[in-house]
Amino acid sequence: MESGQIEAGRAYGMGPWLVFRRIRFPQMMRHAIPGLSNNWMVLLKTTALVSVIGLSDMVRVAAEASKATREPFTFMLIVGAIYLLIASVSEWGFARLQKRYDVGFGEVK
Repeated sequence: MESGQIEAGRAYGMGPWLVFRRIRFPQMMRHAIPGLSNNWMVLLKTTALVSVIGLSDMVRVAAEASKATREPFTFMLIVGAIYLLIASVSEWGFARLQKRYDVGFGEVK
């Protein structure tokens, strides 16, 4: 980050917190969002975060219901659809954040 940008912010009368919020943070987020979204999706798919969301409980309930009715695909498809919805909403949210923080940089190849 160029020191000139910080100087310009201070010249406009911005304090250190406002310089961080309006100048530094957006530039940092532009580079951080791809890694953050990747880590979030890995956590969502592989770790105990799933139990916080309640997916493991949904899978357990679906397994018990499928044993009772002997229709495993009916219940597991519903749980899979919910899981897909959570992952899709997460991906959509990170795409929106990426688009917001890429403003003014054009298309990066």
